[in-house]
Formats: sequence, structure tokens, C-alpha cells
Amino acid sequence: MYCFVSSIKFTIFAEVELKQQKNKKSFQAMVSASIFEKESSNNGRLAHCYYDPEAGAWMAYGKSAYALRKMVKRAGYDNLRGYSTDLNTACSMVGCATLEVLCEQHTTLERGKEYICLETEIEFDTTNYDEWVERLKQERAAKREMWVETRISGELPKDEFIKDGMSTLARQTKRLVDVVCALVGLVIFLPLFIVTLIAVRLEDGSPAIFKQERIGRFGRPFTIYKFRSMRTDAEKCGPTLSHSCGKQDERLTRVGRFIRAHHIDELPQLWNVLKGDMSLVGPRPERMYYIEKIMEYDKRYEYLYQIRPGVTSYATLYNGYTDTMEKMLQRLEYDLYYLEHRSWRFDVSILFKTFCAIVLGKKF
Repeated sequence: MYCFVSSIKFTIFAEVELKQQKNKKSFQAMVSASIFEKESSNNGRLAHCYYDPEAGAWMAYGKSAYALRKMVKRAGYDNLRGYSTDLNTACSMVGCATLEVLCEQHTTLERGKEYICLETEIEFDTTNYDEWVERLKQERAAKREMWVETRISGELPKDEFIKDGMSTLARQTKRLVDVVCALVGLVIFLPLFIVTLIAVRLEDGSPAIFKQERIGRFGRPFTIYKFRSMRTDAEKCGPTLSHSCGKQDERLTRVGRFIRAHHIDELPQLWNVLKGDMSLVGPRPERMYYIEKIMEYDKRYEYLYQIRPGVTSYATLYNGYTDTMEKMLQRLEYDLYYLEHRSWRFDVSILFKTFCAIVLGKKF
């Protein structure tokens, strides 16, 4: 079964992967040249940031990565950092909102569509930098074999294929129920759809529906739909991981802040359920870039391609939103547990707990 899923993924993504590899190589070639040119003379207070079209985010390397990391921590945020084996140096990644805040707090020496240079007054310590790089190297090597600990991690097999816990008949019935529930939901929530569409559109005159490519069953890409909760220019510098900009994300509109707090922004995904892209319950769909990052540490993510992603999930209830690689790996543990143990009873339990959490105002 594992080979079957892998072959499907390879066939579907053959052309896409070739294009991504080409973009990655051209980006790395540009950055490699710039690292030798600029990082050799970096006094540790400059952060040379490059826009990575594959990641859709801003990257910094070497001393720039360390400077960027210090700026992000001082601003009270978090970001992804690691050690690039391709470029043989430390690296840091930030998204749009975080970088905008840093540009306001520090001196911007140069700014373009694909390159930004920031200068900070934060002291640079060569010893601390060397220790940081060495720690990232060790983490890079160790995390390839790392298994995160969660409340259910001990119940998951680590060395064998994890198959879908549902029978063929149960899966077919689940799909039928998904279609019926999605149709009923679209009808019942139609007035709320109309009100939300009007409210989002009236606030800034921009489209009310947000679209983004995610990866679904068999590794196939699909377009996910949500009510737009952010400004249209929120990702002009690249996307930011959920909650990595703090609780008061300035990219959110006033209407967006309300609909996100009450999970109304997720309602258009009922259309995804009706189309067959998603199910009511299943692992939350992710972007290919982050899937590849996760699989650098845990190849078992590929097992999730057996089932449709969901509007809600077991992982969301206990792991919430993910803003670090550690939380992504924790979420994977919960998703794999759901995959192996999923049943009608389990799905009903997840739906009921999700409903109660929303009613009680829980923030995922």
C-alpha cells in the first residue's frame, strides 16, 4: 500500500517537482553567490534577507540568519530556523507581518521585491554565534531521527506502515454523509454566508473569498476556500505561520478578526467537502512546502495521503495551530493516531468536541 501511495504521488507531481527543483536551484545559486559576497564582510549587525519563491517567505543565511533571529526574539515573536545542508550554513525564515515589524523597529538599508537589508544595534557576539551554529548542526542531524512526545505518541508504531482504520464500506458511507452534511450546512448557513460576504466586501472593497493551494488525498493539490480575514496585501512579503506574529496580528481586518475568532472564516470549506477535496473530519490540509519540511524529520506524513483532509481534526483539538516545526511534528503524531484508529464513533466524538469548543469560544 505504501508503494502504491508513493507511486501515485510521484506520477501526479512529476512535472511540479521538476519545476520546484529548478526554482530551488536558481534561488540557491543566487543566495550562494550573495553569501560569499556579503556575509564575508558582515559585522553581525546586518540581516540580508532574500525572498524564496518556493517557500513564499523571506530567508537569511549565516550571520544574517543570527541577526534576524535576534531581531525576531526581541520583537517577541518566533520563527523557523535551522541549518541548511545545501548551503552549509545556518538559516532563518520569517513571513510578511514579522518582517514588516522588523523594518519598522530597525534601520532598512535597502529594500526591493526580492531583497531587503536590515541593520540592528543588537550586539554581535562571535562566540555565541559559533555556539548557535553548532547547536543548529546538531539539531539538524538529531531531528532526522527524532520522535516527538505527545499524549498518544507511545501508541503509534514507528517502524511499520500505518493503514487506514476504516473499512471500505465505512469510507464510502462516510463520503455519503459528508456530501449530505455539506449540502445541509450550505443551505442552513446561507444567510450567514451572505452577511459575511457583504461585511468582508464592504470593509475594504476586496474579494471576500480567500483561495490557497493545499495538498489532499493521494498527494493531489486542490484549492481551499475561506472567507478572507486579512488585508489583500497581507502576504506581499510572503506568508507567515499561524500565530507567529503574536495575538494582535495587524494583517487582520476588523471583520476578519471577528470571523476568525468564531471560526466563521472556515465555512466555505463546506464547498470543498461537497466537491470531494475534503471531509468533515480528517487531518488539516497543508501546503507542499511545509509537508516537505515535515518529511525531512518524519517520512510517515506520506501515510496521510490515504485519506481526505478535514475541516476539523483530532490534532486541532489537542495541538491547536502550528507555528513551529516541533508543533508540526506533534500534530503529525495526532493525525497518524487518527488515521490508524478512525471510526464513526471517533469522528462523531471529534465533531461534538469541536462544536463544544467553538460554542465555548476556545481559540484553536
